[in-house]
Amino acid sequence: MNMLPYLIIGGIICLAALIGTIMVGVNPRDDEYEKKSGKHFTNLSIIYAVTFIPALILTVVYYVYF
Repeated sequence: MNMLPYLIIGGIICLAALIGTIMVGVNPRDDEYEKKSGKHFTNLSIIYAVTFIPALILTVVYYVYF
């Protein structure tokens, strides 16, 4: 079974999420965003690390062993 279409769709979704996050960071709508920006950055960094690092590792493992 060819997984390439699924990987492309997943990559597009991840890129869209990254672009959306950057757009919110550049033009926040919350008046108190500056006060909470450190916590926001930490939370987003954790979310991206938890999703992108395993996705990258699993993609490499898939192509090496399958």
